Amino acid sequence: MQQIKDKVQNEGVSFIQQYYLNKGLKLFKEEGSKAVMKELDQLIQRECWKPIYVEDMTDFEKRRAQDAMMLLAEKNTGEIKGRCVYKGDGTREWLSREDTSSPTAALEAIMITCVIDAYEGRDMMSLDIPNAFIQTQMPMDAKSRVMMKITGLLVDMMIRLEPRYRDYVVIENGKRVIYM
Repeated sequence: MQQIKDKVQNEGVSFIQQYYLNKGLKLFKEEGSKAVMKELDQLIQRECWKPIYVEDMTDFEKRRAQDAMMLLAEKNTGEIKGRCVYKGDGTREWLSREDTSSPTAALEAIMITCVIDAYEGRDMMSLDIPNAFIQTQMPMDAKSRVMMKITGLLVDMMIRLEPRYRDYVVIENGKRVIYM
């Protein structure tokens, strides 16, 4: 059986291990904290979310609100990267599989297109749009809007970056929470 290390060396395959926030901070220490703050600041600056007072939410919205999850990883360059994601395991009750799947193109489709382009001698380029999904317009009607819960340590970090969020903090089951 071929080992992961062999695949990396022989085939150029790379794997990045992601860690949940607390474990990532223990492992990456100050660099991990900087990566988390950079990710949160980017989300705040791009106005991807707006805090909401819990008393302005319906019971339906509170039940549907999903936890935000911060992951940390070390990139191939050695840079520590934070990634805030929507922990969507609770959406299974009210969203179809089609609604939860990513609209990302299949790798095979991209590779076939690249082979054809190379064969035809076309010029190609690659680009990255930072936070492309975050910059997408989301529905704002009460039935369709996406609600997230920022909890625990992330609440403290958010308040450090944006002190006005302090007014939106509530305590639920002994934890500090901000609804977005």
